Amino acid sequence: MKLASLLVIGVALLFASSTALADKANGPKAKLFAKYDKNKNGVIDGEEKDALRKDFAAEPEGELKRFDTNKNGKLGDDEIAAIKPPAGKKKASEKSAKDKETAQKTDNAKTEKSKEADKSE
Repeated sequence: MKLASLLVIGVALLFASSTALADKANGPKAKLFAKYDKNKNGVIDGEEKDALRKDFAAEPEGELKRFDTNKNGKLGDDEIAAIKPPAGKKKASEKSAKDKETAQKTDNAKTEKSKEADKSE
């Protein structure tokens, strides 16, 4: 009975956290980020910053107002950097070289163990 209760609680927590992440991924901050990250590289840079600043200057009381944290009427690089998508699971293509290297070492270790097990049989 306790195991079933724990299982139900675990599934509920998993569902709740994935729903919350999905809400963030579709929330206003994520949509705003997607609007300006034209090259889809995960960073607002170069001309994207210029476009963002231009839009803020044209409508300082608009959706970008909350990112002007020092209230100077301009968006600095640090304020623009705060406009980023919610963190989530990395796609396979986004894994760092270190992540890939670690995965390769793990795979190699498993292969070696498998070979040793075959030899002992």
